[in-house]
Amino acid sequence: MSASKPPAQSARPLRPPRTISDEFRELQTTVRLFQNQLDTPDGTIGLHPFGPVNIEQTYTTFIQSCHRLRSSLLAYKDTTLASWGQLLASSAQYPDTPTAIASKRAHAAIQELGEMHKITDALHEDISGCQKILFDAAGDAISRTVVGAKSLVLLAERLRACAKRLGLAHYTDVQRRDGVEITTVTLAGGISVIDVDIGPRWDHMHVKISVSDISHDARIDTLMLKRLQAGDIHGFERLVEEMARLDQLTRTKSPVNFIHNMFAVAATLSEIQKQELSVLDGDVLRVLKCGSGVALPYVRHVGPSTLYFMPASVQHGLSGDDWAQIKSNTMHEITELPQCMWLDFAWEPSNKQHWFLSEQVQQYCVSAEHMADDSGPYTVVSHKHPLIGGLELQFLETDPTADAKDQNTAYSIPYTLVARVSPALPSCALTVRQIMAATGHSASSVSHDSPRLLEDAPTLERLICVNTTQTVHNVGATKMQINMEAPQIRAWSISRVPIAHMREIMEVVPLLRRQAVFNELLGSCAAVEDSGAGEHAANITVKTFANDPFRIDMYVQAEQGVSMGVVLRVTEDSSILAWTHQTLGVSESDLSLLSNIPAASLTTATSHTTLSKAAAISSNIPIIALWLLTHH
Repeated sequence: MSASKPPAQSARPLRPPRTISDEFRELQTTVRLFQNQLDTPDGTIGLHPFGPVNIEQTYTTFIQSCHRLRSSLLAYKDTTLASWGQLLASSAQYPDTPTAIASKRAHAAIQELGEMHKITDALHEDISGCQKILFDAAGDAISRTVVGAKSLVLLAERLRACAKRLGLAHYTDVQRRDGVEITTVTLAGGISVIDVDIGPRWDHMHVKISVSDISHDARIDTLMLKRLQAGDIHGFERLVEEMARLDQLTRTKSPVNFIHNMFAVAATLSEIQKQELSVLDGDVLRVLKCGSGVALPYVRHVGPSTLYFMPASVQHGLSGDDWAQIKSNTMHEITELPQCMWLDFAWEPSNKQHWFLSEQVQQYCVSAEHMADDSGPYTVVSHKHPLIGGLELQFLETDPTADAKDQNTAYSIPYTLVARVSPALPSCALTVRQIMAATGHSASSVSHDSPRLLEDAPTLERLICVNTTQTVHNVGATKMQINMEAPQIRAWSISRVPIAHMREIMEVVPLLRRQAVFNELLGSCAAVEDSGAGEHAANITVKTFANDPFRIDMYVQAEQGVSMGVVLRVTEDSSILAWTHQTLGVSESDLSLLSNIPAASLTTATSHTTLSKAAAISSNIPIIALWLLTHH
């Protein structure tokens, strides 16, 4: 179906004027959202630009709500209260007149009306909450319904209800195709149309998205279809909601085309990966370790995604064919790999102006096969890759002196691209400061890695390991006991990273990956189920440092009376380097001196090559300790 002529929508009734209660309710909602940012479930610090809530938008909404509330109160004072004040003053002077008696009755009626309004407000909130619960429960019921005629009707009704909730037009068409009755439910926005074919079996289903004047990516159709065929009604509706949001933004923020810019972001991420692969001999694992992540658009949501971290245990479980499928974006189970970390890109309001590409420009990063020159509103700027030596990428940037009437004009509005970190990444203050610097934020508000009060402030150690006292680990037939010293590193939570320009991805991804690698290494100390079998081989003491939050010191005491010390450190390129006490010149009789080794002494040249390789491959402290015992 063509997207150029969506069905006409009926005129919506005018909204009643907003009351003081409406303004209060909106202000309460804004404060509640902000409170949710302060009270993160895990206790981490979320009050910074990369927290779970858009602080800029919350601040603007709060100011606007306060202004509207003030205006409503002043209007109420100058009109209603002033009139009633004059009337009551007159009634007090002449209490027995008919006017005075009527005014008292009216005053009592208004007080009663106010109480009733409070009750109806509370009832409205309860009904809205119940409506959401029922809507979600209905989706769960449809997901569990056996495929058949009944589920066909239920699903079609659900799609129409979803369209109504999102403000989309909808209509239904029933046809017979190859002897099978197919119901097509169409959800239409201003420039996009979603056609959903529903048949008596899941394999009769089909999803097709059409966007006016844009060649859309069929992978979005595939993603939506997979959600439907899996019976994930809520997941499908979230995708429809994303598409509706892009449609609305494109219509209301014209001339910026958000759908086109979404495709441009996906094309840019793919271009960055392509150029990184060309330098790294096509090795996608190296791209995952030192590049800007693996670009995998439309595998998680209606938009670009990047896989920026994969645990060592998952990497070792993948075959060569699996890596080839990841490279070509044909691995259907990629989102089901455990403990992987992603960036999902979307748009959010901002207090600052950010520029968007016109529909004549397809991506922010210039292809290596094409020579680009400065033209129109754009200039071409080269940027060296922060980790891959010899790689220089060219990006388009705006030229403020360009003619505004140029057909290739780059548009600027107060919206920004945001990389949503999934799952949220517990981080040290150093990582937060470095990402702030990379994205043009002031880092003055994030200055401490050490908690002010260890018993109150969340720490990485407690958050990642839960039990920070003593744990038992079984490595093969060997049993080890890990004791952790007092937690040192204050924990911050990174949920979203606003991106001013796509080139910042090359700097942000390595910073997030370094933190993820350290968290994986530290998390290997977490408690595991003790099988009870195996011979106790060693006690391991683990120490972290607030002033060097990517360093871990290990003190290994073997049953034979042998003591060994190792310093582990995650470097800027996410490698794990290791130094033994011998290479650092520390006597075995006093391993506590390892703590006094300055960071400047921990260089690649002085590291233990074989042990560093073992640490990087395993990213697991018990396995590193076993290597030490085996090779001592």
